[in-house]
Amino acid sequence: MTNESNPPQRRRGIVGLAVWSFGLLVASASIVGCGEKGLHLVPVEGLVLIDGQPVADAGVMFAPSDEKGGLPAVGTTDKQGRFTLITANRPGATVGEHRVAISKTESIAIPQRRGLPLYKTKEHLPPKFGSFETSGLTATVKDDDNQVKFELKSK
Repeated sequence: MTNESNPPQRRRGIVGLAVWSFGLLVASASIVGCGEKGLHLVPVEGLVLIDGQPVADAGVMFAPSDEKGGLPAVGTTDKQGRFTLITANRPGATVGEHRVAISKTESIAIPQRRGLPLYKTKEHLPPKFGSFETSGLTATVKDDDNQVKFELKSK
């Protein structure tokens, strides 16, 4: 290559990096908001049961279902099936209607004669609950302390 072809490629790389950096800055600002005042969160605690029994170590995710969007809230159930939601590393969830997904999976190593083991994913809950589109689960988060309960059925 000649020296004449390198400068335009370098400029495109710098411009691309600048555009990408600006996009990252805008996305970060929208997530963080305007400091503590930009993200109004309220406490949400809950319980997950399947066939009447507590579900330990399940992931729970709330996603705002309104057209304004917003940040998802997540939590993990304890041995009694209880969870507390957090959003952007802060306790709570945004006020409004949410779609809910709940899943519990485990990676199992399958030994091989030679080489590295293969891994298989085992679902501990019906897979339909792990997707917002198929779970059928929703929750309304009010501007107050919130207690929610999800009673799942295995069949």
